[in-house]
Amino acid sequence: MLNQTNLNCAGEWLWRAANVGDPEAIKLVSFAGSVRYRTESTELAESFKWLKRAADCGSISATFVLAGCYCEGYGVPKNETIAAELFLRAAQEGHAGSQYCIGACYARGMGIPVDYSEALDWYQKAAKQGQVDGEFALDWCFGQFEGLPRNRTHHVGNYRRAAELGDASAQNNLGGCYLRGLGVEPDFALAYQWTRKAADQDLVEAQNNFGTCYFNGHGVPQDFTSAFQWFRKAAEQGFHEAQSNLGSCLDNGFGVAPNKEQAAMWYQKAAEQGLAVAQENLGLCYEEGAGVGQDHAEAMKWYHMAAAQCHAGAKRAGERLAAKMPPHCEPTL
Repeated sequence: MLNQTNLNCAGEWLWRAANVGDPEAIKLVSFAGSVRYRTESTELAESFKWLKRAADCGSISATFVLAGCYCEGYGVPKNETIAAELFLRAAQEGHAGSQYCIGACYARGMGIPVDYSEALDWYQKAAKQGQVDGEFALDWCFGQFEGLPRNRTHHVGNYRRAAELGDASAQNNLGGCYLRGLGVEPDFALAYQWTRKAADQDLVEAQNNFGTCYFNGHGVPQDFTSAFQWFRKAAEQGFHEAQSNLGSCLDNGFGVAPNKEQAAMWYQKAAEQGLAVAQENLGLCYEEGAGVGQDHAEAMKWYHMAAAQCHAGAKRAGERLAAKMPPHCEPTL
């Protein structure tokens, strides 16, 4: 049976293994250190040391968080050049959050020269993996960046041809074009129709988007109960955005009786997949003790992880909570 003595013993042996260079132990110690926010600089530096060792051992997640540390100045002097290099390394390995962040670096000139074509390319890669910030950034690119096409007419044509042949991804993408007015005039009714076709083929991204149509009343009367049902269908298949949306419904009583415990559970599932908005919401659950035991260190952990993805709301929440916390927070494994 696990108890505090056993946990302390396990932690001691984990640290011993890490100190002699065991790669898996290094990754575990890195995670334990990086997710506990420390207000004292010596402890932040210790967490940073283990993150760097984990990244050097090939952990893509550690590389991503390490980049966030350089980006925000957590445990190390802020250095956007190194942050961009690390985001790029993780992005090239297929990490969706890093693909969005390196796109943002190129778009804003953070640590690397501005290159809108590179920004667009990385935003597209992130969006294809369902990274919601990448999708929004991609939409913004086409309307803002000089030298890029101002519409997606050619994309819409390709999507339409494939959608009419029954391709679920193309149907979902075409629905998104009609929803946002990308390459076509906005048409919520057509957005609803094409998204429904994809959702009926069990495409989880489309099921989530279809739930959003019901939630916002796009192309159909607003219906929180139907939105909840579609979010749940996609969430139960592991789609992180749907898990976050399902958590929000349970948290706020949209289409279902409020259930803070279930809300926190679904936020956690999405947060563990790296979705920044879910990480922020889970941090708030821990900060307020909503559906979980109140734990400010745990709240700060999730705020920190979301802020590492350039999530401004989480950064503000972390700063607000840090101001209320005692000057020292004991680390735990």
